[in-house]
Amino acid sequence: MLVTLPHTINTVKIILAPTDFSKTARNAINYAAEIAKRTKAKIVLLHVYHPPVIIAEAPIVLPLPADFEKECMNRLKKIRYGLLTKHGHGFNVELVCLNGLATEVISEYAKTNKAKLIVVGTHGAGYLEEKLLGSITSEIIKNSVIPVLSVSGNVKFKSIKKIVVATDYEQLESKTILDPLKEMAQLYKSHIYILNIAGEENAVPTTSQAVEGIKLDHLLENHDHSFHSLINKDVVKGINEFVDALRSDMIVMLPRSRSFMQSILKKSESKAMAFHTTTPLLTIHS
Repeated sequence: MLVTLPHTINTVKIILAPTDFSKTARNAINYAAEIAKRTKAKIVLLHVYHPPVIIAEAPIVLPLPADFEKECMNRLKKIRYGLLTKHGHGFNVELVCLNGLATEVISEYAKTNKAKLIVVGTHGAGYLEEKLLGSITSEIIKNSVIPVLSVSGNVKFKSIKKIVVATDYEQLESKTILDPLKEMAQLYKSHIYILNIAGEENAVPTTSQAVEGIKLDHLLENHDHSFHSLINKDVVKGINEFVDALRSDMIVMLPRSRSFMQSILKKSESKAMAFHTTTPLLTIHS
């Protein structure tokens, strides 16, 4: 999609919604607004601008940073007006324009201001490798210490009743890494489907993986959950098949030290690296 959320869902304060003013970003903002209404969170609409650097022999008059910020704020105000018109005035919307490199500014702002969730849009079909690798969204998903919820441009919000958690059963670095998942499940009364994709039939889990499975069961004991395993050499394809059959409302990734996510992102033999296009992806790093 990242930081520990407080135990009570209503203590969530900030949902950060970066925007490049595209339709995809606008859709993600609307998705964020639906969560904000339920959690009583404040939405921060953030646009990061970077004035172009032009090398030319003849003098060129470039807009001043103040002009970029003024234009940015005007566009954000229109988005806020649309949000409040569509969703009502039951939540607070803050507008922020900052100058810099988008990935760095977004991550630093979220960390400094203790955002509880970053909601970003994914373009088109949602390809993590072909469409996103190297992009702003992909970099945020891979590197943010704040939970990241990525939403494809064709996704419309619906109640999150079925959450698929993809896991390799490697050791979680923190017991609190599951807090964002548990609070999401608590909020929507969701069932959590813990899914492991095995590369071959009759694969025997290691002792440490079995222990981690028991730990997961214990950590989720107060939440409706079940364990599932599929055989597929292509992890992403296996996840998609399970999500399709289940008609899941959200996929959750719990990459251990980024290795799980990195292995998926760097997988070169598969050109169809798309998670299900209509299923939001929540990434939670420890």
